[in-house]
Amino acid sequence: MMNIAIFGDIHGHWCAFRDVVARIHEKTPLDLVIQCGDAQPFRDEADLEYMACPEKYRELGDFWLFHEGEERFPVPMLCIGGNHDPWNLYDQNPAGAELAPNIEYMGRVGMRKISGVKIVGISGVYSEKCYDTPHLRWPYPSNLKKQATYYNSADMGKAVSFGQPDILLLHEWPRLMSKVRDDSWPSNWNNVGSEELSVLIESLSPRWCFCGHMHRYAEHKHRRTNMICLADFHRDPDNSYVILDTGKQTYSRPHVNPGKTLTS
Repeated sequence: MMNIAIFGDIHGHWCAFRDVVARIHEKTPLDLVIQCGDAQPFRDEADLEYMACPEKYRELGDFWLFHEGEERFPVPMLCIGGNHDPWNLYDQNPAGAELAPNIEYMGRVGMRKISGVKIVGISGVYSEKCYDTPHLRWPYPSNLKKQATYYNSADMGKAVSFGQPDILLLHEWPRLMSKVRDDSWPSNWNNVGSEELSVLIESLSPRWCFCGHMHRYAEHKHRRTNMICLADFHRDPDNSYVILDTGKQTYSRPHVNPGKTLTS
């Protein structure tokens, strides 16, 4: 039995994220944190060159404090890659790597089994043009960074080869989430998400599927799979995470006031 906190995008706000995890951990001891991509673990300005976004949105954030050992994450954490991450770092470690003590990147497609809980993670987002194209091989120039953010058909095949997981961790939404669209959704969200990820869910039939990317909380159950999409941590912290009790197979959404940044 494990208590796992699952978070959506954190976009470089690592110290505030750490503080909320610490507060949750005080009230409900956590065994693991998992995060759905766009964590933005930038070590330095060179990493920012490999963030696929307009230059005005590139901010270093405070992960470098964890990388340099000045701050420490309180609970073991797994993360996948999103479309606004340092793909220079990730593509030097396509099978995953420790990014800092207690912080591990799962790789482009990864599987971890912890205390009997099987977690499969798939990094990136969909591009029709790149879906049947092999991944770039590191090193590559920063002007190809956007191409690096896409998963491909080989990634889907590798995920299927792992077999049925308890938890499927995605960055992008599956197209199945379109079924819960309501009038509050933006008008251009008629067909949100990836059909390829919906097919993957049909194939793997995980008990739980978590994703970020769209910065909005939404839930949908498809057959045995509970799909939960999480909001952006910085903009909507109360809707950016859930806590999963794997023993009871239930989840909760306790609100923890972010408060002030803790100091070491």
